[in-house]
Amino acid sequence: GRCRAVCSSTASRVASLARGQMRHLPLHLSLVVLVHSDTACERSPDACEPVILVPGVMGSRLRQHTRVPGALQTSSSHLWLPESHRLLARSALSSRSGVLGGLYRSWVKSLDPRGGSRWSVVEPDRANWGVKGVACILKAGRECVSTAKVFWDMIVALEKAGYRAGSNLFGVPYDWRLAPTENKLCADLATVLHHVTNNTRHRKALLAAHSLGNLQLVHCLNRVFSAETLAKVKALVAIAPPFGGSPQVARVLFSGAEMVSRLIISDLETRDFARQMPAAYMLLPSERVFGNDTILSLGTGDPAAREDYLGTAADMGALLRKIEAHVGPEASGMGQAHAASLRADMWEAPPVPVVCVIGAGVPTHVSFGYCEGWPRSMREEPCVLRFEDGDTTVPVRSAQSVCDHWQRQKRCLSPLSTVHPQRYRAEPFRSECVEVVHLHCKGHTMEAEGEPRGGDHCTEYHQRILHKRPTIDLVQSLAFNVNALEPRYSARAQQASELSDLVAWLHNSAAVALAPVPALQSAIDGWRASLPSGLSPPEEEADLPSSLLAAWERLKGRGLYEQAIRGASTVSTHAAIATGDAKADIEGTVAATGLPAERVEAAVAAARASSQAALGGGMATLRGGLGPLLTAAADAHERLRRVAALCEQSRAESCRGEAEGGQQEGRG
Repeated sequence: GRCRAVCSSTASRVASLARGQMRHLPLHLSLVVLVHSDTACERSPDACEPVILVPGVMGSRLRQHTRVPGALQTSSSHLWLPESHRLLARSALSSRSGVLGGLYRSWVKSLDPRGGSRWSVVEPDRANWGVKGVACILKAGRECVSTAKVFWDMIVALEKAGYRAGSNLFGVPYDWRLAPTENKLCADLATVLHHVTNNTRHRKALLAAHSLGNLQLVHCLNRVFSAETLAKVKALVAIAPPFGGSPQVARVLFSGAEMVSRLIISDLETRDFARQMPAAYMLLPSERVFGNDTILSLGTGDPAAREDYLGTAADMGALLRKIEAHVGPEASGMGQAHAASLRADMWEAPPVPVVCVIGAGVPTHVSFGYCEGWPRSMREEPCVLRFEDGDTTVPVRSAQSVCDHWQRQKRCLSPLSTVHPQRYRAEPFRSECVEVVHLHCKGHTMEAEGEPRGGDHCTEYHQRILHKRPTIDLVQSLAFNVNALEPRYSARAQQASELSDLVAWLHNSAAVALAPVPALQSAIDGWRASLPSGLSPPEEEADLPSSLLAAWERLKGRGLYEQAIRGASTVSTHAAIATGDAKADIEGTVAATGLPAERVEAAVAAARASSQAALGGGMATLRGGLGPLLTAAADAHERLRRVAALCEQSRAESCRGEAEGGQQEGRG
């Protein structure tokens, strides 16, 4: 019926146009077929919550904008990956001679992030709200080359469900060659998050990141974003995250390896430009995971000259400095880039719920042996000394150890049971803030577009895990709000229900974990007693311990939490009635009871008016409990900070007094 109405109105407009002032022009009509697809997102826009996609290393399309001095126009071309004809030229010219060979060498040189001039700038492809830059890095016509897919299949599946770029689907491409302190990932992501909450009906967005993108996102979440921006993140789906590093990156930096395709760029050329990538050093093995393992063994043919490099920061630093010494200026800055990467602490859990998706089922190389010594070994194809379970690039324990550590920290601002109650409230799981999901490449549910169940899903699993049906289904289930499909759904009631669950979680988990008030009082008394004679807190800080204890008691008590939960429950109960669809309520009641429509309409109007009045009282009760609760938390935090500063000050003055006393005794 809807299609017929649209076709009828279109036909009438075409007829009037033909009869009107343009009658003298030739009118060419083509058959228009209008297809109406009734997706879940169209039935209820609240159901499809926004999804933001962040790719991994080499997963963002990069464009180079160049302006010739004196020219007015700027030329733009793809830097990663370049046009198809250049890649074909690379595969055809093994000698790399002639004009096309020179173009290829010029392109390889331009990959060096230090090689740009002041007349050119490299930016990620942000077209179509960033979706184009994270979907595919090389297309053949309208289709993506199979080996160049990034989020292509996931985007296709989301669009079939009703997602649309710029409405509830976004991408954040970035310059993956640079560290998060140097590229614009954090700024671009914050802009997208604020756009989603300011220009759509949604309050939060789900982040789905792959590989290196997870490491860069953790830096943004822990070091850059404010509390306001963090509140706009629903959860992070970390797909194949190398939180503990990957030993294969040490091999890439030492002797090179295939990262995309040898037909596109050779192993040695990958090695040379990876040495100038600050982001590559974030992927080196973590000492807490691989510190006792031999990553590279050089000179295995001569036991007397053998050199073993463990996964410790000291050994990795020594290896990189030795590469610098042998290679020269082309490898300068490797040690400095490694030292800078160590400042990014992956062991501090982000303050948002996290779902770690870990690939497994593929023998993953973790230790490499070289027969030659320095420097010939840097051009040698190594042998594999040891392998572990993983996804061809990241061992399972690299992600598992860090995600397990995050589970014990419980640092999230809201639990998974509040973020997605349909999935996490029914069945218990190990942590409130972090869930670990293992996807075995030979699992019975493993399926992909063009690859049925039972096929080979283990080849290049680290990259192709994004295309697998279980990964896509997981992202869709976390982003999809099933409650929004209910006929009496109210977004306001849903928000109040989530707030009630969050306050209850704070009381049952966070407040219980706080130290008892007597223990805090004892600690303060012990600190006062340990102060040296004549040393006391400043007068303006004299009432600091007592005010801290008062705020602590309010946080430990039940009164404020119960009041906030009572107000949220009242709001949730009456919001559905006050803001629901009155017409649907009247029709449903008349059909169910057979009462006159006028009588039912009057009753529904009275119920809506009553609920609207009760809604105001519930909001007042909610503010009355939540406001003092937030104030008490902020006061306790500020007073704890000031007490810690006083402790540090008194400790420094005490140590200074002891040192002066020792000097006097020494002179005596």
